[in-house]
Amino acid sequence: MYLLVIKQLIIMMVIAAAGFAVSKAFKFGGTEQQFVSKMLLYFINPCLIVSSFDVPFSVLRLKQLGIAALAALAVHIALTVLAEIFFRSKDEKERSLDSLDKIAVIFTNCAFIGIPLIKGVFGDGGVFYLMGYIIVFNVYLWSYGCRVVCGKVNLKKILLNPNVLAVVFGVLLFCIPVRLPELIAGPVGLIGGLNTAMAMILLGMLFANFSRPDRNCIGMYVRRIVKLSFVRLAAAAVIDFFIVFAFYKMFSGLQDIRRLCYVVYISSLCPVGMSVSSFAVIFHKDESYSSLQVSATSVLCVFTIPAAVAVAELFF
Repeated sequence: MYLLVIKQLIIMMVIAAAGFAVSKAFKFGGTEQQFVSKMLLYFINPCLIVSSFDVPFSVLRLKQLGIAALAALAVHIALTVLAEIFFRSKDEKERSLDSLDKIAVIFTNCAFIGIPLIKGVFGDGGVFYLMGYIIVFNVYLWSYGCRVVCGKVNLKKILLNPNVLAVVFGVLLFCIPVRLPELIAGPVGLIGGLNTAMAMILLGMLFANFSRPDRNCIGMYVRRIVKLSFVRLAAAAVIDFFIVFAFYKMFSGLQDIRRLCYVVYISSLCPVGMSVSSFAVIFHKDESYSSLQVSATSVLCVFTIPAAVAVAELFF
């Protein structure tokens, strides 16, 4: 399976490289990057989510979705503990970056990287399980994530998040004995199918528009990025493996439990989420550092994700 993961990552990186080249050639800046980001967040991803839930209802599928969400919650809680242990700086200047490092450990790029990767390796069935992870991700991001970064919880952001709304609508659609008519399901599916290309183009644009940090901060940034990369991509992978393996053993009799566990595991292995950069902008944190977090871990994950999956295949 790790070979499939490598193949899909290579395909995604080729698209990202094309996005980088086009961004450089046409001098795309922050305006274009925000446009693509908002299209993904507010339009393409919700369409993909709804399309993933437009399948015949079964009690088994509902149970599988619940187990995926429960495993995702366990992963987020464990990563919260991990982040609190590793990022407790005494220096006042570095303490201001601790909040970004903490949410960078916890919140992966499970949407922009995870969805196309899962879809490419496991198909639409894998994306259905991924919805359980995304539900937990969004609620946890706008509750605990907000509290870490700005000291308060934004309930409105949780309830009105387009992806959460799409999941709620999708679950209702899944539970009722009615499918979307073809005239609606067709366009929704086509729009959702843009996710992989658009997400990778956005990643390429992020690399193209990377802003060089202040020279006085480079040493501190490098040291922190090395530490963050180890925690996010290595230490977290070990912890997540044991959590997912425990779920695999507890629900070993459940149909398709192996694929479900792999979906949750791969989602937890993704690089730092672009939500971290968004939070840096929204809450006036260090934008250069947050961009470096996303960029560095996105490059490294091309090597760490296949390696972690290859190890996992030895056990389940």
